[in-house]
Amino acid sequence: MTEFKINDYLLKQEAIEITKQSIREEQEFGFPALEYINQACDGHPWVIYTYKAIMLCAECDTSEGEEYLEDCGIESFESFGDHATKLAYATLLGACQSALCELV
Repeated sequence: MTEFKINDYLLKQEAIEITKQSIREEQEFGFPALEYINQACDGHPWVIYTYKAIMLCAECDTSEGEEYLEDCGIESFESFGDHATKLAYATLLGACQSALCELV
């Protein structure tokens, strides 16, 4: 079994790949890039698997994700795992949105 590794560099690289795919989807099929990004982040293994979400939160800068959750009014969580997965989603989404601004 390989150990999962994550850091800010890997997070940014993954966000760039998701964003490039979203741009291709929009160009080829007319599916909005932001919607694709939202769905890709929502179902991403780093978000849906609690261990990976916790590792992302522990090893990456999550300040943008924390701000996003505050802006959305999400202040309470059912559990530590729930908090980690929501924060991982918000952090990955923010990284993808930043990448989209850079690539377009």
